Amino acid sequence: MSDPQGLAFDPVAEDYDRGRADWPLELLDGVKADAVLDLGAGTGKLTRLLVERYSVVHAVEPLAGMRAVLERNVPEAHVLPGDAERIPLDDGSVDAVFVAEAFHWFDSKAAVLEIARVLRPRGTLVVAFSEWLEPWALPDAAHSTIAERAAKVPPAGAPKVASGRWREGFEGAPFAALEERSLPHVWETDREGVAAYYVSISSIAQLPPDEREALRTELIEVLPEARYSLQLAAKVFTTKRHAR
Repeated sequence: MSDPQGLAFDPVAEDYDRGRADWPLELLDGVKADAVLDLGAGTGKLTRLLVERYSVVHAVEPLAGMRAVLERNVPEAHVLPGDAERIPLDDGSVDAVFVAEAFHWFDSKAAVLEIARVLRPRGTLVVAFSEWLEPWALPDAAHSTIAERAAKVPPAGAPKVASGRWREGFEGAPFAALEERSLPHVWETDREGVAAYYVSISSIAQLPPDEREALRTELIEVLPEARYSLQLAAKVFTTKRHAR
């Protein structure tokens, strides 16, 4: 993980797992494989789906706190420490690589070359990001509380997802052009899940533990006890590795 801001997730791994949406099963459509890699696997949100579909699933995650949750959630996966720029797998060892909500943390050029190294000829790479179509309907007091905490963290600059800078590593790399599709879906949670999401976003995760806990407490106090539906789209980019 080359972007140091991504390191902030380690102490909030449990909240990340509690507060992040699942992925739609359709994300795996068209990917035929035996051995696959979930790169930057986090707490296993996508890994859960992979182990149900594929015979061998490697899950590589650099952060120890995230790996601990991943190993608990998906014991069927072969969990390894490592990052996208130095993947701890042999050359040509997998048929497909999946990267869910993580590629923007990578050194794009180094990661693409490493992915090409571990992929077999004509292997598939799937990169997915989660896009909010409609935000949660939260009371004004919740928005004010979140903004107050976020203001204590220096701005991080333009996200690589929105800017498209994560694609830079594919220039001249041994991959076909990226094909894009969108998979709308809905994820439901409760007020504790909403609070867990905001506590675990990268900006808030950088705050001291007592401030994160204060945010959680304040949000749960102002959020009605109800089900919260989040309208999402999985933005899925697929490509094939060229034959050697």
